[in-house]
Amino acid sequence: MKKSKLRLYRRFSQILTFLIMIIIPLLNIYGINFIKGTFYSLDVGDIAVADPIAIFQAFFVSKKFVLSMVISVIIPIMLVLILGRVWCSWMCPYHFLTELINNFRKIFFKNSKWKVRHKKISKVNLFRFGFLIIGIFLTGIAGIPLLNLISAPGIISSQTLVLIKFHYFTFEIIFILILLILEFILGNFFWCRYFCPTGTFLSIFRTKKGLKVEKIRENCSNCLSCIKNCPMGINPMTDGENYLCHNCGDCISVCPDNKAEDTLKFTFK
Repeated sequence: MKKSKLRLYRRFSQILTFLIMIIIPLLNIYGINFIKGTFYSLDVGDIAVADPIAIFQAFFVSKKFVLSMVISVIIPIMLVLILGRVWCSWMCPYHFLTELINNFRKIFFKNSKWKVRHKKISKVNLFRFGFLIIGIFLTGIAGIPLLNLISAPGIISSQTLVLIKFHYFTFEIIFILILLILEFILGNFFWCRYFCPTGTFLSIFRTKKGLKVEKIRENCSNCLSCIKNCPMGINPMTDGENYLCHNCGDCISVCPDNKAEDTLKFTFK
């Protein structure tokens, strides 16, 4: 895969996922139910695919083991084991909207600069895993899947379904609008980096043998373009295996040294 086309391929994947989210309820309206559901849980024929954190909460609340629910998370978990958190950067509708907001923000705030604090990655991971644990704890106390109420991709897909089928939004859309407004004000993918329960839970299943960004040539121009362009605020040259990395490939696309010789690239080991 050519580095210069990585962003193009990723944008295509994001737009395709967004379109699928719209097409599914349209098909259902016309009686085509081969594929149905939202990004909380999606049925394709006899194959069910569900958000792992949603299923985990269901088990935690009900204290019952349901084989069909376990089977529904096999595909998402296998995807993470092999390709890392590609759901977040290549398919998640919220991340897609956030990228558009941040691109617009760069135009609006021309002089604003994001100073990446890659030395604090451990603190970011500690905070977001702590947030996830607290959310699961409160879910157990409340007896309802509370984290579903703040699952941005799930909310966006369910609100799309409600809009298309019933022609209105529910109160949940307010949460997404607030997040996008805050993203415009604060920038830097704050929700994805610190809070998103889906992304945090998926990152648990990352392995060192899956797809990751790796610096394969020792000598480089040290321009730091990869660090400056990383949406997660990590150093791709040293932290490609970090839980925060979601394999967007932006660091590979902007690396000027790749034009002459492979320096940063995706690898399997």
